[in-house]
Amino acid sequence: MTGKVVILTSEVDKCMTTQVIIVWVCRHVVWTGLVAFVVLGLYGVYLFFFGPAPLHVVEFYYGNESMSIPFQDHGERVVSQYMQVGEILPNCGLGYVCPHNHFPVHIFSGKNKDDTPKICVSGKYIIQKDVNNGGRGLNMVVVDAHRMQAVHARRFDTYAMDSSEMELFLLREVRQGDILIALTFDEASRNLGHMAKSLLAELGSSQIQNLQFRGQWYLITQRGMQGFSPYEQLKASKGGVWSPINEHFCIPRKLEGRTIMPDPQVQRNEARAKFCEHHADLTDFCSVSQREVPLKPAVLTNRQLVGSAMFNTPIMVMGGTSLATLTLTLETILSQPGVQPRYVIVMYNSNILPDAPQLCQLFGFSARPTTATQYYQLVGAVFETAESVFPGSMFVMIIEEGLLLAPDCLSYTASLLPLLHDPTVLAISAWNPNGYPNVSSRPDLAYRTEDFPGQAFTLRLSTYFNQLKPDLQRCCNKPGWMGWLEIGRWEREVVVPDVSRVLRRPVGSDLDPPTPLISALFHRLRATNLEMSAVISNTELLLVDRYENYLSQLLNSSSTKTLTFTHSALTDCATASPTAGLKLPVQDKPGVYVLPYKEGDLVGLSGMKLLCRCFGLFHEASSPPRGLHRGILRFSMRGNEVIFLSNKSPHFMLPRYSATTLTLP
Repeated sequence: MTGKVVILTSEVDKCMTTQVIIVWVCRHVVWTGLVAFVVLGLYGVYLFFFGPAPLHVVEFYYGNESMSIPFQDHGERVVSQYMQVGEILPNCGLGYVCPHNHFPVHIFSGKNKDDTPKICVSGKYIIQKDVNNGGRGLNMVVVDAHRMQAVHARRFDTYAMDSSEMELFLLREVRQGDILIALTFDEASRNLGHMAKSLLAELGSSQIQNLQFRGQWYLITQRGMQGFSPYEQLKASKGGVWSPINEHFCIPRKLEGRTIMPDPQVQRNEARAKFCEHHADLTDFCSVSQREVPLKPAVLTNRQLVGSAMFNTPIMVMGGTSLATLTLTLETILSQPGVQPRYVIVMYNSNILPDAPQLCQLFGFSARPTTATQYYQLVGAVFETAESVFPGSMFVMIIEEGLLLAPDCLSYTASLLPLLHDPTVLAISAWNPNGYPNVSSRPDLAYRTEDFPGQAFTLRLSTYFNQLKPDLQRCCNKPGWMGWLEIGRWEREVVVPDVSRVLRRPVGSDLDPPTPLISALFHRLRATNLEMSAVISNTELLLVDRYENYLSQLLNSSSTKTLTFTHSALTDCATASPTAGLKLPVQDKPGVYVLPYKEGDLVGLSGMKLLCRCFGLFHEASSPPRGLHRGILRFSMRGNEVIFLSNKSPHFMLPRYSATTLTLP
């Protein structure tokens, strides 16, 4: 019995030992699993908050081809946090809507080194002044082809620095399927390295290796495209002066390359070439380089003027006696942004300009013959034609012969057109009789004046029928610059710019022989605005109920400075031959200067004429001063506004001015 008991106890001990081992193993397995779970969980939390986001590659299929495009987050490229967006311009200024799967692009290389480059993508300017550091060198924009939106924008100054940074940008940021827009500004070839040119050539450029000093070049291409890009152009500079690139496109999402880059497409204008066969005397218009160039109206890019009545207002051109001068006039009209050729009518004498209809047809303009022999008859025919062809038009613009329009002439008039609803405003003039270079420096200013300058002006058609037509022969039997409306202006004034928006060529039958008046108006150098971006500031201040208050505030301002000259200094200056001219005590910051005086000749205004001669404004012995408003004459010098304030003005009664002892002449 004892031996059996011992055997049973031994078997029990073995079972208990086995159970302990199993429990111990299970316990350690559980703890190990728990620790591993906690560690993995903590690592997952770390990755969630601090780890990089996964990069996915999504394939989009185009026909039988596929294109891999990296996307982040919700399947879209992430826009660079450093990229800015400038002006919003619907359709980038294109005059039509791009087809499906295309997006609008506008590129502008600037007209000179003081300008700025522009790149617009899908209605947003990504490169322009103070936007994404646009400027000298190579300006680049990367476009996400899927969304057709810009995602990166950089500028590389390859004039001052090497192109290594640009090379890294092309390698890293231009991904498969991305569209690249590259545009030069000023000088970009100096430090453009071989590697950079090779990378651009791989992207589809066929001309980058030919870029020379101040050459202007653009490229629109796509990573993955086979062959050469169809969107590339290179313009060589001439003597360091470049030809601006200004192009609008509809770019497809998927670009098709060309196996062989063809020569630039030859421009054809058979009608112009045929016309030029008989008019070799039109040396510029019919030159070998120009006679095949198509004639197209400029597109309106200023969205603030979209919808203005100015762009469906008839523009009536007096043909004059010179076909060459008329050609220049028509070229500058066609270059006005927003102009619609069907609203332009040229009035011509078929005995003097028999080829005017053919010339107008090249521009898409209309031509109407007239048999008028007197100037007032021509004026009547102009207004009557405008009314009969465009019976619903409220306004009409008149352009007298021999004029060249500034680039913003139509835009300037459009911005001021609402003033014609003011019953005290007779017309909007584009010409300033006092617009000489030394006294005309503020393209943002316009004034109300009592005289009618003529040349180029816009008025209401009803003004012709109600005020001009009843006494047309007395009113308007000479060009406008000689003085219309001498019989009275019905207490109405004309708005004129400080810097003229038209330039009269000093030739023509109406300027021969040269009289003292013609010499004073047209044989002196004149200032004409050349800035497309010049905008008249505070146009509402030109309304009758605000203009006098504005002048009062201007004259009363503590920052306005009073000019003091002795009588002898002014008379000596005015009598000197040539006129010596006076200089302002100009400070660093432009300001307003007032010269108060007492007019000793309230009828002939001899004192004002003396000041005009001394400061270099219009002056002619037998003519009154031009540009007056109730005894005040306003102009500008070197950005400063200057006011001649006579005692004929009600503002002269201000104490700071009425105390003056200066009496002229």
